[in-house]
Amino acid sequence: MKRKKLLRKLADYLDLDRRAMLEKRDKIKQILKQLKEKEKRLQKKTDEEQDEEKKAIYHRELAILRAQRRKGINSLRELRR
Repeated sequence: MKRKKLLRKLADYLDLDRRAMLEKRDKIKQILKQLKEKEKRLQKKTDEEQDEEKKAIYHRELAILRAQRRKGINSLRELRR
């Protein structure tokens, strides 16, 4: 193969990697948005709840959601590098 053809194939291959990375980043952003909305709803439930046992359950769920969001944000930052 000639040099131009090889370079074109390499550029196409690298472009596929970039496109896949952008798609992954978009999906992570979408998931983070959903997690944030769920976190807000759960926080509202926690604030309105009177039963202490249910409040404790909601707090645990909130902690899990926050940890998941934090992991997602960190992975998104890694993809941007």
